[in-house]
Amino acid sequence: MQAQKAIMIHSPSSGRSSKLAETTDWLREAGMEIVDVLPINALDGLPPQGPLWQEQGIQLVIASGGDGLVGGVTSHIVSSNLPLGILPLGTANDVARTLGISMDIKQAAATIMRGKVITIDIGIARPAEQEPHPISNEYKAAVPANSHSYFAHALTIGINVRFAQFATDKRLRKKFGNMTYAAAVAKALQSYTPIEVDLDFEGLAIYDHDHNGKPVGTPRILSNRVQIHSKVAQVTIVNSPVFWGALQATVPGVNLHDRLLDIVVIEDNRMEQLVYKVLRFFRRSTAQKPEYAGWYKQFPELVSAERTNIPGIHHVQAQGITIHCRGEQAEATLDGEVRGQTPMHARVADECLNVIVP
Repeated sequence: MQAQKAIMIHSPSSGRSSKLAETTDWLREAGMEIVDVLPINALDGLPPQGPLWQEQGIQLVIASGGDGLVGGVTSHIVSSNLPLGILPLGTANDVARTLGISMDIKQAAATIMRGKVITIDIGIARPAEQEPHPISNEYKAAVPANSHSYFAHALTIGINVRFAQFATDKRLRKKFGNMTYAAAVAKALQSYTPIEVDLDFEGLAIYDHDHNGKPVGTPRILSNRVQIHSKVAQVTIVNSPVFWGALQATVPGVNLHDRLLDIVVIEDNRMEQLVYKVLRFFRRSTAQKPEYAGWYKQFPELVSAERTNIPGIHHVQAQGITIHCRGEQAEATLDGEVRGQTPMHARVADECLNVIVP
């Protein structure tokens, strides 16, 4: 790409934030005109800044951090045509890994300078905000019902909320360093409590299956809504498929351009069974049709939508979903940061994200 005017947004708490100054200098030496470098919290509470940046002559926005930062910046630029460049300075960097962006910072910077712009789907959730929040009773009352925010990677309720709380804790990061995520997983599992949910799917994708039971062809979109009730460990609404950072566990079949969200529901189970089934889920390479039993006798519409045959884990695709929790509201993470709460509606956003890839 030719030299452009850029604004850089960074997260001071990112896992590799110490490399920010070095990378900024390298980009400037390579010909990039970086007009300003701002921490993401400088944007908290502001309306989307993309149109304003465009008026100021900005041609490119660089997100220097992890998945949470990418999600926060996305919410500011989707209303403009500004492309997003990603410097993966976070810990997991799952969005960057999905897009094939190198974890080597100089190579990632070179991609911003010389890469190509593609358009990808993103999700939108309501009620949610761009600004991350602590998990607290005050937060539950704070999110306006009509507020919305976007996510590039995933939205989750359940175990991952506790994980996000621990993984972003500054004291835990200081204590465990590169092992913070492992420590956060252990703490989240120790505090696990199942959630009773009502899930309302809209635009459910129904597939034909081949003789081996694998979904084939283009899906049909179901016109009627499908409602289910379950006690779950977690519900994850996936937009980009890579999880767990360097381990690169991948949800099979996720497509960044199909105008569908992939929804993974993990039913409540004993902890050792949960871990075993989640590992099985990520290790499969293709979608598989389940046996007609249990969950599917109760919800027969889901048989032709299901993409895994692992009992207790369900993977379907839909244009949108509404999550209600029976009892207390549950917090939700968007791109790994707590930014919303139930009852929550999520769908494929009308807008798409322009992003620079190799």
